[in-house]
Amino acid sequence: MLIFVKTINILKMKKITTFFALTIFAFAFNACDAVDELTKIDVDTTITEDLVISIAEGETTFSESASISIDDDDVQDNLDKIEDLQITKLTYEIVSVTGTADVIASGSFTAQSSTYPWFQATDGTTVNLTTAANAGTVYEIEVDQSLVDAFEADLKSGATATLSASGTVSAAPVTFTVRVTADVKVTVDAI
Repeated sequence: MLIFVKTINILKMKKITTFFALTIFAFAFNACDAVDELTKIDVDTTITEDLVISIAEGETTFSESASISIDDDDVQDNLDKIEDLQITKLTYEIVSVTGTADVIASGSFTAQSSTYPWFQATDGTTVNLTTAANAGTVYEIEVDQSLVDAFEADLKSGATATLSASGTVSAAPVTFTVRVTADVKVTVDAI
């Protein structure tokens, strides 16, 4: 009988030890997740880039590019540790026009190998540059995942992304400035 009681007590101790070990493991696992969350930095920033587009008399097409980057030290110091990038809002506006008045323009933005329509207005895919500049109209560009992926890949590979604008105008000479603004949220794992 004494051996039976000792065996039961040993089994109870093994259960308690196993339970205690599993509890410690669960706390340690959760602590690792908590530490991982503490090492993440969320950076909310706005990127603004002006594309100055000049079309000479007799020309009807244009193409202009600009390099854009996130000018935040936490992001720049940890480019290889970007976990997530979200473009929460992407807009453009015509901020100035000189030369021929009432020029009608159409075109697109290109980031890497993806093309995104621009100059989306109520009259289709064209806009009167003079009217848009005078009104201060801000046009929103629909953000799709391929743009986010291309932008994130460009940032990780060299800290900058190239944005191009190309299209046609109805008359020249004309010079206009397109201001592109992106609200961006970047999550960086600092460790």
